[in-house]
This record gives sequence, structure tokens and C-alpha cells, in this order.
Amino acid sequence: MRTVRDALESAAPFRHEIKHYLIDAASSDGTREYLASFVTIGNGVLLSQTGTGLYPALNQAVTAALADPEITHIGFLHSDDRFISAQFDQYLCHINSSQCDFFYSDIEYHDKHDRCFRVWNAGRFSMFKLKTGWMPPHTSVVVAKRIYRDFGIYDPAFGTAADYEWIVRVLSSNNASVSYYPQRTLSMLAGGASGATLAARLRANAMDGKAWADGSLARSLLIRVTKPLRKVLQFRAFP
Repeated sequence: MRTVRDALESAAPFRHEIKHYLIDAASSDGTREYLASFVTIGNGVLLSQTGTGLYPALNQAVTAALADPEITHIGFLHSDDRFISAQFDQYLCHINSSQCDFFYSDIEYHDKHDRCFRVWNAGRFSMFKLKTGWMPPHTSVVVAKRIYRDFGIYDPAFGTAADYEWIVRVLSSNNASVSYYPQRTLSMLAGGASGATLAARLRANAMDGKAWADGSLARSLLIRVTKPLRKVLQFRAFP
């Protein structure tokens, strides 16, 4: 509940600029009531999750947003994330003033004591980087609606690598104009399903390779090696 409250408090300054689709998974700890109050005083819609798991929930929200004529772009704020207010405001200005249709930025990580201890400097997109394990922070990605219409939604069969497979699907097509915003716009709580245990990391790594399996076995194996190495290069530890 605390992380949900932190996330929505960070979104509150933008409630009249952004329409929020909030997903509740049959919570019984007061979360649904809190979400309902956020929707009541802001610009939002509260949905009850119909599937199970993260990516079915994201797909449900995307499908609802695609049907909404007021929506022009789609991005996510997970319950463990929060916007960095000043930078995110500038990010919105950048998105609104650009003709591109795939946006991403840098992000930072905080621990349970709210200490920032890592920064993910994404860097500019290139096809070479994509094919050698690079990806943008999915939590920072904002896309024009036509991206989901043209490329589809997330495939839950890829497990915790579903966001990576979707990014590969979109960016490897050469049919999306990409814009990198070199500021930290969001802070993410360290952890997550893909890194919770060694077994989870290994499963995610296998799925990362599967995202490229249609290209070649060699590419799939290369990605399984280079993607973790790129994470080492992109993350910087603070003393």
C-alpha cells in the first residue's frame, strides 16, 4: 500500500495532463478505495483486473487506452515506481513537442530506505546496440498509440521478459521513430520479479534469448551473454 501511495502521489501533479488507467487486482487492504479516491478527484479510470499477472494487467490497460479517443500516448507507472517531478514535467513537454512515436529516458533506482543507489543511463538508440543486448528502461517508455496498434500488446508467454520481447519487436522493425530524453524521469524500487532469485534471473535470461530466436540461434545465444553485460555497463553504483 505504501508504494502505491508513493507512486500516485508522484503522479498527482500531472493528474490533469495525463489520464490514468488504474488496475486493481481484487485487493482487500484498502488499496482499491485509495485508487477510487484518486480517480474521483483526478482524470482517471479504475479497472478491475480480469487476468492474472503483470503483463495481462498492462494489456488490459493498453486495450482500454486504445479505445479512448482522448489518449494520444501510452506509458506506465508501476506501483513500485514514482515520477521525478521536475524532470518528468520536462519529459512531457519534450514528448508533446516532438513528432517521434517512441520515447524513453534515463531512470534511477532506490532501495527500501528511499536511498538512490543506481542510475540507468540508457544512451541513444542504435540497431547495433539493440542487437547486442541493449534496451531502454521499459518503465520510462512512452509511445504513440499507433505503436500498440501496429505491433500489438505484450506476450505473457515470455514471462518477465515480455517487455523486452515487445521492445525488440518494435525497435527491430525500423518502423518507429525514436527519441531519447537524457534525464532521469522516474525512480524504481530495486528488486522485481525477474531479479528476485537466481532461478528467476536464469528464466528471464532464457526468455531474453527467445525474443530473438526467430532471427537465428547464434543471435539468441549472443543476446543471452551480452544483455547481462550491458546491464553492468549501464548501472553505476553509488558509494
